[in-house]
Amino acid sequence: MIANSLRGGLHASCLVLAPAKPSTRSNRTLLHSPAVATQASLNSNSQAQSQFGFSTPALSLPLGKKRSLRRSQNKVSQPVCLAPCCASAADIQGPVQTLGNQEGAEQQQQQQQQEYVVVNTYHLVDVPEPQAVVEEHRKYVQANKLDITGRIYISAQGLNAQFGGTVEHALQYVTWLKDQQLWQDLRFSVWPAEGPMFPKLRLKYKPNLISLAGGLADLPITDPEARATPVPPKKWKEMAAEAEAKRVVMLDVRNDYEWDAGHFRGAARPAEEEFNDTPVGDGVEGLPAPLRTADPETPVMMMCTGGIRCDIYSTLLKAKGFKNLYTLEGGIQNYLRQEGSEFWDGSLFVFDGRMAISPEEARNGTIAKGPRPAAVPCQICGSPDSEVPHVNCANIDCNELFIACAKCKRELNGCCCQECMQAPRLLRPAKFGGGNYGTWNSYTNSTSESFLSPKAREGRVARRARRRQNLKLRQQRIVQERAARKTMMKEAMAKLMNAQELPADTGRERAQGESKESVSA
Repeated sequence: MIANSLRGGLHASCLVLAPAKPSTRSNRTLLHSPAVATQASLNSNSQAQSQFGFSTPALSLPLGKKRSLRRSQNKVSQPVCLAPCCASAADIQGPVQTLGNQEGAEQQQQQQQQEYVVVNTYHLVDVPEPQAVVEEHRKYVQANKLDITGRIYISAQGLNAQFGGTVEHALQYVTWLKDQQLWQDLRFSVWPAEGPMFPKLRLKYKPNLISLAGGLADLPITDPEARATPVPPKKWKEMAAEAEAKRVVMLDVRNDYEWDAGHFRGAARPAEEEFNDTPVGDGVEGLPAPLRTADPETPVMMMCTGGIRCDIYSTLLKAKGFKNLYTLEGGIQNYLRQEGSEFWDGSLFVFDGRMAISPEEARNGTIAKGPRPAAVPCQICGSPDSEVPHVNCANIDCNELFIACAKCKRELNGCCCQECMQAPRLLRPAKFGGGNYGTWNSYTNSTSESFLSPKAREGRVARRARRRQNLKLRQQRIVQERAARKTMMKEAMAKLMNAQELPADTGRERAQGESKESVSA
């Protein structure tokens, strides 16, 4: 019954996983592919394609799960870590229940057998009473005991959500959401996951759906005419092939560390560390660096992970006079799903416990094991064998997000430099495979000496400012070291040239002396 109700309501890029046996969980794939879809599935896809402009594999829900569950319930004898990185189950789910009886074993095995997904969606629309809408959503989640976690933000200008949970609970919520008159045109995508990818549920009102200097109240983001023209992935690929010849500006409006994980060829690295620092002021200084010398008639192809940052920022650029603005429909994640890795380097950074997905995962709807390729060299040693997901520096006072090769991760034990390895405060366990960190107190006793220092009471903004200052100083040292090396090389080359020229000069002087003596004679 659930499957039938979902077919008309799911976003066309959604996927639902087929059931997988316990011994083959890591190899699970989509139940159907476009090549083997049934006629009913094709009809469902046609309906979705006509509504949203996308096509996807057919939708299905797990079948026969209860029977396979009964066969395997009696085999459990040890607790199973459900955290994505398996470093600490408490980081995401709290302490694992000790299986001291058959009931506990059955509950643990049932959790293990569940299929999990991550749902991404946003919808820009005028919301008359956003705080009342938040309460309505909270009551629905509580009344139906939905086990979902993630970020669901509602403002006067719409909704922005990234959340996850079991297939049943996550899709039940998003289907209910789409049935509401306010969100009836909402589009969303569903991605496979190995477990809960968010530490908790944050369902709340926010004045701004995304962080941007000056806020969003003065931007007409709910008016489609005020935003850039959306381009489907297939057309985007054609435009990307001609971008260089037609002098198109490829504008990546993500954070700089997202670009490091993967990016479109021809798109410059953002000058800003985070999107909320993207320029919004007047004049040339109020434009991103790639647009400061561009003519307002220049075609601009804007890209971001899911599409919301492009849509919102395009309203500001359009108000500044740029006339040929194009955004990637469904974001980069939809492009990788529809068109694969053409014109793309590296992997895609995502804001959940996965931290990154490869183009192959996006294209095939699978879950890969191990690291994915990065688009930049190791940010510690410069090796081309860099990999994602990123690593948060194990020095809790630094917390720098960086890309490294396997060797540097191992030798520095998850720290970004030798200095951080000698940190006076806590070094938390490194998460090389992604996952969510717990609160500071989850790694040590909150009354320990390391947490009694003034830094322990700093807020997120203060820690971020200090981290940026340290990064700036480090970059300055690197620039100074490079300049010093260049100076040394120039001096060495000058000395070498002088040493080579000296014999020739000496021979020339001797020849001139001999010539003068012959003339005198």
